[in-house]
Amino acid sequence: MTRSEATLPATSLRPIDTASGVPIYRQIVEQLAALLAPLDTGTRLPSESEIARVVGVSRGTAVQALRELEHQELVVRVQGRGTFKASPKPGSFTRNLQAGRLPSFTEDLREAGHETREVVRRCDRVPATDDVAATLGLEPGDEVWALERTILADERPVVDVRSWLRTDLYADLDADAIAGSSLYSYLSSRYGADGRPSWADEEYTASTTDADLAAALGVPSGSGVLVVRRTAYLASGQAAEFVESFVRADAYRVKITVLPATEDGPQHPVPALADARP
Repeated sequence: MTRSEATLPATSLRPIDTASGVPIYRQIVEQLAALLAPLDTGTRLPSESEIARVVGVSRGTAVQALRELEHQELVVRVQGRGTFKASPKPGSFTRNLQAGRLPSFTEDLREAGHETREVVRRCDRVPATDDVAATLGLEPGDEVWALERTILADERPVVDVRSWLRTDLYADLDADAIAGSSLYSYLSSRYGADGRPSWADEEYTASTTDADLAAALGVPSGSGVLVVRRTAYLASGQAAEFVESFVRADAYRVKITVLPATEDGPQHPVPALADARP
């Protein structure tokens, strides 16, 4: 699904009926909701100033109306870009763990029909903490890439991701290129097929958002999230990435296929590779 480039003109709004008894901001909400109903996901709404000027209200009243639409999940507000009609679902998608490849959140969202982009907040080299070093087979203080980003589906934040990657495997990371595609797509393009992790150990736990995480995901503080901790390996068995992902609980589910064992042993490739890792 491609995000619409259409814009809802402010002139579509009617003047406020001050004698109706309906709160002014509520009249604006009802008008905008009705106007948005037949339009495509991603249609841009007029700004607060445009709404205030056309219907003859204060800018604060217009802001209140847009916040109410956001609360109803009819729009999504993107700082520095504007307000857009939201997708009917909050970026809902399923991860299929028997998909034949190591799944990527961005790729899963695209396969579910959502347009995605990534907001990269950090991409720099840092000393590895004890935990990161142990996971990646390094010494504490060795240099690693620290990559922090939020994945958006149809302009709605869905996953907040914090990755650490070995700098001896990946000499360069381009934040702009990652934001325009995805980390794994970038690694495949920049370092070839062998540069993309091919299997992983993952651990799933439930948690709730603190204030910073809630802001990144656009949910109230204390909302439920699924925490996915992954150690990703190259086909050779070399640990390449440690990542913590925080997924909106209202957007995500996991589908697992359980395969029977044969005389040759289990058919899933990960256990065999796990036995061979350093």
